Amino acid sequence: MSTMYQWLGKHVNSWYGTLIFVLLVVIEGFFVIPISTILAFYCLANRNRALFYALVATVTSVLGALTGYMLGTLIWKAGGKDLIAYIASPEKFDQLVEQFKQNQLWTTFFVALSPVPFKLLTLSAGFCQLPLLPFLGLSMTARGLRFFAIAGAISLWGEKVQFYLNKYFYYLVAAGIAFFILLWFLVH
Repeated sequence: MSTMYQWLGKHVNSWYGTLIFVLLVVIEGFFVIPISTILAFYCLANRNRALFYALVATVTSVLGALTGYMLGTLIWKAGGKDLIAYIASPEKFDQLVEQFKQNQLWTTFFVALSPVPFKLLTLSAGFCQLPLLPFLGLSMTARGLRFFAIAGAISLWGEKVQFYLNKYFYYLVAAGIAFFILLWFLVH
């Protein structure tokens, strides 16, 4: 990662630096890229544009989610039923898909907000044929919360945040998700 950050450091303030960021965020929707750390890197390199980078990441993340969703749909059409036959019975898979659809709000929101790789959500949503518009809306909301929290903290506190972000971010997200899961169980 340090090689990538060195390379990004040379290009972050160029006229095409934002385009590189956009490309990385889209790719993160279906491939492993630590976009939260890259967002933090961009925000630290140019603190007065931190909220702009959060907005770009949020909107572009929806394009990545759509791309991952479409890839998941293609995988399903190219042999998903055959693949499922090796893993589980079609009836069990149908039950799991129905539970996924019934809990789409919570699942999409928490996975998009959490440190769980986003591409797992995007690909599985397409594979399971979740309703597209709610999926994209929930993804945008959760990813926006995540990205604006990072950018806002860096905008306010600068480099001090990077240390804590790198060390405690995923613990804080996990604690927040645990809180909301507990809240959900108390309400239901």
